[in-house]
Amino acid sequence: MVCLRLPDGKVTTDDSEMRQHAVDFYSSLYKAEDCDSMCTEQLLHGLPKLGPEQRVALDADITLQELSTAVMQLSTGRAPGIDGLPSEFYKHFWGSIGEDFYEVMCESFHEGSLPVSCQRAVLSLLPKKGDLALIKNWRPVALLCAEYKIVSKCLSNRLKEYLGLLIHKDQSYCVPDRSIVDNLFLIRDVLDICKLSDVNVGLLSLDQEKAFDRVDHQYLFKIMKAFGFGDVFLSWVNLLYAGASCMVKVGGGLSCPIPVKRGIRQGCPISGQLYSLAIEPMLCFLRAKLTGFFVPGVTKGPTIALSAYADDVIVFITGGEDVKVLSNALKVYEGASSAKVNWGKSEALWAGQLQMGSTPRLPGGLQWGRDGMKTLGVFLGSDVFQKKNWEGVVEKVCARLSRWKWVLPQLSYRGRVLVANNLAASTLWHRLMILQPPKGLIQELQRTLVNFFWSGQHWIKAAALYLPLHEGGQGLVDISSRITAFRLQAAQRLLYRDCSSWVETAYILMRRAGCLGFDKHLFLLKLEGGDLTGLTPFYESVMQAWRVFVSSRQAGMPPGMWLFEEPLFHNTAIQSRVLGSASLRSCLLGVGCTKLGHLMRSRSRLEELGERAGIRSSRLLRKVVDEVCDSLPVLHLQSVTDTSNSDRWKEGLDYVFPALIVSAAMGAFEEDVGTLLSFDTPGLGEFKEVGKKAMYRICVKVSHASSLEGVKSTRWADVLGPGASPKGCWRSLYKLPIDKRTADLQWRIIHGAIANNMHLVHLDPTVGEGCPFCAESETLAHLFLLCPRLVGMIELITDWFSMLGEVFSSQLYIFGPKYRFSQKGVVVLLNFVLGAVKLAIWKTRKNSIRGQGSVDVVGMLDPIKSI
Repeated sequence: MVCLRLPDGKVTTDDSEMRQHAVDFYSSLYKAEDCDSMCTEQLLHGLPKLGPEQRVALDADITLQELSTAVMQLSTGRAPGIDGLPSEFYKHFWGSIGEDFYEVMCESFHEGSLPVSCQRAVLSLLPKKGDLALIKNWRPVALLCAEYKIVSKCLSNRLKEYLGLLIHKDQSYCVPDRSIVDNLFLIRDVLDICKLSDVNVGLLSLDQEKAFDRVDHQYLFKIMKAFGFGDVFLSWVNLLYAGASCMVKVGGGLSCPIPVKRGIRQGCPISGQLYSLAIEPMLCFLRAKLTGFFVPGVTKGPTIALSAYADDVIVFITGGEDVKVLSNALKVYEGASSAKVNWGKSEALWAGQLQMGSTPRLPGGLQWGRDGMKTLGVFLGSDVFQKKNWEGVVEKVCARLSRWKWVLPQLSYRGRVLVANNLAASTLWHRLMILQPPKGLIQELQRTLVNFFWSGQHWIKAAALYLPLHEGGQGLVDISSRITAFRLQAAQRLLYRDCSSWVETAYILMRRAGCLGFDKHLFLLKLEGGDLTGLTPFYESVMQAWRVFVSSRQAGMPPGMWLFEEPLFHNTAIQSRVLGSASLRSCLLGVGCTKLGHLMRSRSRLEELGERAGIRSSRLLRKVVDEVCDSLPVLHLQSVTDTSNSDRWKEGLDYVFPALIVSAAMGAFEEDVGTLLSFDTPGLGEFKEVGKKAMYRICVKVSHASSLEGVKSTRWADVLGPGASPKGCWRSLYKLPIDKRTADLQWRIIHGAIANNMHLVHLDPTVGEGCPFCAESETLAHLFLLCPRLVGMIELITDWFSMLGEVFSSQLYIFGPKYRFSQKGVVVLLNFVLGAVKLAIWKTRKNSIRGQGSVDVVGMLDPIKSI
């Protein structure tokens, strides 16, 4: 912060004036206002409540074990509070101070007041959008003491177990198993439905001014009481805010303490959960009164009224009455909690075919837009409008990478990967999770990352760089594989988390595939035979990503209503030669006979089914039934042929998606001993349980299997023997205390990515292929193993290895030791020595070519000898 505009319009750069202006601003912001108790009472009706058992669990005494867990969960590397003690201090000394800390916190609870250092926060101001000379455009983040965070984290751990029971699924902020992508998926799908169907709806995005900072404390505790929280838990939460104050950090100094009479501290572990509770009564009020968005094809269940991520609320408007309901709800909420809507920053979008003149009028002078809107960091709307997400992306990534060009020659490969993955590519993930990028964009970005990594000649295939470090790669991100992994994560949520707010809209869009009427069932089909035309770009990409896996049913699944939902066509679990006929499938599809339940219900009246489907031969339909029944296990057959079960079946209801066991779709790839690519890891198993990291790594391997087929794990097999492999050794290369640049040299040696004279002579014949020290050709093996000058060095390290209980071998020398956790100390020491030896060989070679510096390899190892 370099300047601030004062209330009289003057812009000042004086530290004391800026500090005083900050004190005045935040004193006014955190000053409690009189709230309307009548408005509060209106919001308290109809709220969900905790049950007696849940209330008792929350009110139970906090234990030392809970505090210990909270300490271990605190993030490291964060700015400390006013006492200067970071979380690392408590993690390190918790075994010594834990019990004393527990006694202090218990005493503070009984006295109703925390120590002053815990009550007082330092406000660090972070820039937002708009004119930064205005202090309101700076976000205050509270730097709190670690002691405060420990207590808050402990309460947060308790609360998160029950928060999902109180907060509706359309609010995803700080609720376990919910994510910001749930909101974006819902909005994207609603807009896609409006494009494809004759549906009209308005999306009104509300911007709340200083949402967290304006929450009234009395209102917060009243609504928590209404939610059913007990007195003990409320007392603990009240302890966090009793006597709270803050000091603003401006101009390199701290202001005087400012009393905090309202507001939820941003930076407190429990703050997000408290805000979700604080805004939920207003959202409940809206859900109960808004008409909502009717999802076409869904005849049962509630409409979609809103989507919320903390204070970012999008309300679905279908007419003037909804606008009146919204205005009234906001008026009540503002009166109850001192919240305030900023209509100047709010947005509105009308989706559908309704003429603009007939759209409902909006409050605050807000006007309807037609192209799209930016919500939660993503541009959503028309195809043209969504292109804004990708404007200047390549230039921005290149600009981020160019900041490192001055230090790039000194940057290790691990450092380059860190910059490329975390500082450049990571800026894309949020948008790529939601939307499909334009063709060609990803390839251009990937080339940029690979060029940055090599900063010159590309020594090995780019696909090898994408493999994890312990498999011979460097873990450079493959953007295309990351997108595929994002789509598979979306499939995971769709199949096994029915509570997500966007599931119903996703089903509607997926049922368009090939006019089959399938949603989840698409994942049970053999995709090479199925017709997926009609899907939106996103869900088409989800189904394309599914090809990464080969799936099979988990054995022993008990029969149930899920059997009747099984697809008749292209289903590996239902075998029928007759159903292989495309004309027969077309006839059955025309009358909606696409699931096992449809066929079983028609089993006793096949003539009627044949007449409707235009199939004259009832014997043909009987053969279909017989073949399908023969393909089912006995217990499953008994269940589906029981007429009472088929009569009870209601399509789409109570459908439990079967557990799928997945493995990599290796295709024609044949794994061989000594090849770089291996599908042994990661282990997969049940799709529901596959982790994000494992999913991404499999995507990398499947995507690049053809490129890496036949690529050897090392260039040394001809020298060390056909069975020589660095497998198991890659993990040791970068283990401390070895320098990262030295580890890079070892990695390059194993891959053969070294500019020896036998390599350089092909680029410049004047170099010559001879060794600088002898008359032999300088091959990779000669340079690091076979040159006569290395005899004394090899004898020396043989003695060192013997001292460490290891037997010297050429394979151990070149590849390094295999990582063994039980002997970690020996492994890292061996790796350190081997790195130093290879660096000495490389340096003395360069010295010889330049004609200056030492060329004595053994002499270069003197520093290690002296240890």
